[in-house]
Amino acid sequence: MTRLRDEGLTLVHPFDDPLVVAGQGTVGLELAEDAGALTDVVVSVGGGGLIAGVAAALRARRPGVRVWGVETEGAETMSEALKAGGPVPVPLSSLVTTLSPPSVSQLTYDLVSALVEDVLVVPDREAVQGCLDLAEHAKVWAEPAAGCLLPAARQVAARVGDGARIGLVVCGGNTTPRELIGWADRFGLG
Repeated sequence: MTRLRDEGLTLVHPFDDPLVVAGQGTVGLELAEDAGALTDVVVSVGGGGLIAGVAAALRARRPGVRVWGVETEGAETMSEALKAGGPVPVPLSSLVTTLSPPSVSQLTYDLVSALVEDVLVVPDREAVQGCLDLAEHAKVWAEPAAGCLLPAARQVAARVGDGARIGLVVCGGNTTPRELIGWADRFGLG
């Protein structure tokens, strides 16, 4: 990194940058403007930039909307940070590598701890099933980072009860058919 900076290049961190978080917040603005009467929004958490931006923008426009995060087991960087009171390194074992930084940043932790209702955790198997469900029922190709949204939305619905109108921020298609089929076979999902 130092060599690249010395050569005049600029590092744009994927989540530990206020401008990146603000850019991700445009998703929250779109939800506020276009999604109707949402009560809850579920967002995948990797390093926390997307959920921090969405939560900041959405809660500024619609203060009553609850924002929920979701991680997969073995990629619990934000939920562990919330338990510890700040970012901590976490051993990673989830197949969902796009949600697997070694830790969140102080910036994203601060925003999530202030603006997000809770961070839910689902098993990899449920994230893979969510990908299959999105493909079959919504005709959307998504990676397990988005597949985990469906089981998390079911948890949110169970917690908040009747009348919930839940929005999902479906992110990422960074998986191949071969990978998804392999994971489905591994978990016995037909």
